[in-house]
Amino acid sequence: MKRIEKLRTESPLVVCITNDVVKNFTANGMLAIGASPIMSGEISEAEDLMNVASALVVNIGTADHAKVALMHGIMSAANEKGKPIIFDPVGYGASSFRVNTTEDLLSRHEVSLIKGNGGEMLALSGAKSSLKGVDSTEQTDTAEIAKAVYNRFNVPALVTGKVDALATEDGVITMFNGHSLQGKITGSGCLLGALTAAFIGIEDDFSAEAVVDAVSYYNLCAECAAAQMNRPAPGNFISHLIDELYLSEDALLLDRNVKGL
Repeated sequence: MKRIEKLRTESPLVVCITNDVVKNFTANGMLAIGASPIMSGEISEAEDLMNVASALVVNIGTADHAKVALMHGIMSAANEKGKPIIFDPVGYGASSFRVNTTEDLLSRHEVSLIKGNGGEMLALSGAKSSLKGVDSTEQTDTAEIAKAVYNRFNVPALVTGKVDALATEDGVITMFNGHSLQGKITGSGCLLGALTAAFIGIEDDFSAEAVVDAVSYYNLCAECAAAQMNRPAPGNFISHLIDELYLSEDALLLDRNVKGL
């Protein structure tokens, strides 16, 4: 069975501990592709949710001390149940709170994938970064950043940018699809992290190809969305992107531009 078809057949439940700013957008995008998101905020249900979930995404975009406690609790439950965790260190390097939170979470829990933009991931690798806020201003090769993060944590690393790069024990894969309007809407990267969790969640083990398909499908849908617009602009792009996530099928992945797989 093809991967998009499989995802829509299985409708994986993905628990999203994510950025408050983008919960609605993230949930709509995941529903459009065929996944089942749940935006949990209660630590007491962590074990129950991880009994039935296919994957967990943890995004520190609007973290506070109470949410960090929730993250620790639900990540522990996911580890106990053997469920994959996708971790998004949003804004890493912008404050000591974000740095300390990320370092603590990654030191205490096992994750399947670390995903972030170039500025966040460059800082996470231990190199100096010019990151301000949560948007990447880095021009450094995303492939090199991905390798550096992988080497530091020995965990697959996905770096997003004009060129997306995934580093695993088998090397680096680069992906070249996407549209510039993805950088003009809030939560584009947050939705990608959740979609990647859904793609990983339908696999028996971590699959680099599943990550590549998640990134490529999302980026190709963005290209299709922009192509549907007479005057491409951020507001209408959001609705067109959700529509393309819903309407597109596995055949779209035939147009993916990937090197190194």
